[in-house]
Amino acid sequence: MVDLHAHTTASDGTYSPRQLVQLAHDIGLDAVGVTDHDTIAAWPEASKAGEEFGVEIVPGVELSTSYSGGRFHLLGYYVNPQSELITVLDEIQKARRERNEQIFANLEKLGVPLTEAEVRAIAGRDDGELGRPHFAQAMLKRGYVDTLQEAFDKYLADGSSAYVPKKVLSPQEAIAAIHAAGGVAIWAHPPLNRKLNLMQLEERLRDWVEWGLDGLETYYFRYTSEEAAWARGVCEQYNIIGSGGSDFHGAAKPDVKLGITNTGKAVPNEVLEQIKARRDQIRGA
Repeated sequence: MVDLHAHTTASDGTYSPRQLVQLAHDIGLDAVGVTDHDTIAAWPEASKAGEEFGVEIVPGVELSTSYSGGRFHLLGYYVNPQSELITVLDEIQKARRERNEQIFANLEKLGVPLTEAEVRAIAGRDDGELGRPHFAQAMLKRGYVDTLQEAFDKYLADGSSAYVPKKVLSPQEAIAAIHAAGGVAIWAHPPLNRKLNLMQLEERLRDWVEWGLDGLETYYFRYTSEEAAWARGVCEQYNIIGSGGSDFHGAAKPDVKLGITNTGKAVPNEVLEQIKARRDQIRGA
């Protein structure tokens, strides 16, 4: 079994790349996807740990996109780390740093100030990128909020008082960039966009398939039975890959366990084989 969607301290997870791989080994996974937001910084450490623990590393990245009034995430697997996509990621990271500076300023104005040092202490890093979950944890520790969800609802979620939009690609741009880098493009957890119903999501899916989308997640921890059935159905209808994973973040999402999806277990190995086969097709073309 495999888990193709997990995050580390390189973005907004709380496990280092090595810790993530060791956990994957401890729970018996054959492979784990390292899919941090807008960065591949975890790949070298994860790769080394994979050799140490005998766990296959599936290198990935999770890109934020915006399309037709919605925000969506797109996973890119096996992208070339020397490709133009990495330049795009560097630009996104620069914009993210500027965004975080504005969030700090907004929180100060709202009377709930945080320092970069304390947020970095929460994140467990002296440099690198900070995400909104780190802000939320720092606010909880300060006593500004009673739960992490309250931090998002009042301050950090889209449309809330301290929110700052981040630089994102369109799905068409993201799919093209992933393919140009020799990678496979998978739509991450479409039904998590609660502003759209399944019929509206399928309308957007048709456009994405025309742009070359390779698949979407059919296994995901938070899927309802209806959402999982929809995901499987559209994959069959549009002849695309059904991928998936837990979306593990460690303590940032304590209810999400590595290797556990909506089925109560991990993702079958054949899903990874389908992704590899599609990767080879893309690179051959």
